[in-house]
Amino acid sequence: MKLIKEEHPEIGGLRPTSLFYGQSKATSQERRNQLCRLRSFVFHDDFQQPRGRQVQILYTGSLHWVLATNYHEYERELVYVYDSLEEPVTELLVAKIAAVFRFANPKFRIVWPVVDQQKNNKDCGIFAIAFLVALCHKFDPSSLSFDSSMKLRKHLVRCFEAGSFSLTDLFPTRANPADVQRSLPGKLFNMVSQSVAQARRRIVLRDRSVHVICRCRMPVGKGAKDKTVICSNLLCTVRLYHESCVVIFDREFYAKIQRKYYTCPPCRDILLGY
Repeated sequence: MKLIKEEHPEIGGLRPTSLFYGQSKATSQERRNQLCRLRSFVFHDDFQQPRGRQVQILYTGSLHWVLATNYHEYERELVYVYDSLEEPVTELLVAKIAAVFRFANPKFRIVWPVVDQQKNNKDCGIFAIAFLVALCHKFDPSSLSFDSSMKLRKHLVRCFEAGSFSLTDLFPTRANPADVQRSLPGKLFNMVSQSVAQARRRIVLRDRSVHVICRCRMPVGKGAKDKTVICSNLLCTVRLYHESCVVIFDREFYAKIQRKYYTCPPCRDILLGY
């Protein structure tokens, strides 16, 4: 991640994957701790919504890695997930995606385009990196068909040995986009590739709408202890908060009112005329 981030500063995200680590098969307490770690990551950024194109490799929580990005639709509340194994979607993955992008609107969409699939159960990390490098080279991952696992691994080793992903070609594909580009005039290639990419992105494996709440802009927890707090101001733009978030950013006031008739800080400022 660090190498690619240094070479492509125009692309946002690319944070260490350890920030979003967590297992989906966990006890209720472990799951709450995982969500608290995700929310504390948001608090560390002072609730600021990331701007521009964001790309992040994420661990789904079930021995699998995927690439999540708004690269194609960064001005909309739309996230593409490139998944080389088409595994069932975990709630932990949805929470991680929400923590990465933190959309201001109460709803956003996640779509899973059809992409090239790995031939075993251990190449998901390599495919996630290959999808990421393709985006950095301005190719749509859904339009690529990658070569054998061994060639992908050898290419990844060469990149690490060279200390760069930009000094080398794309990950080996069965039809190299660079070869096609050289065989067509520049403008014609751009028109064809954009049309093909848009058509491929419309072929969606899954489509999910996610509702988010609170200042952390994450979904409602589904556990018995994942409580929510309602702001007493009917005109509040957020209205619903995670209790675990409130006790972090508004601990003193929440304890003072003994968890009754809560009013969030922005609404208190408005009511007091600040």
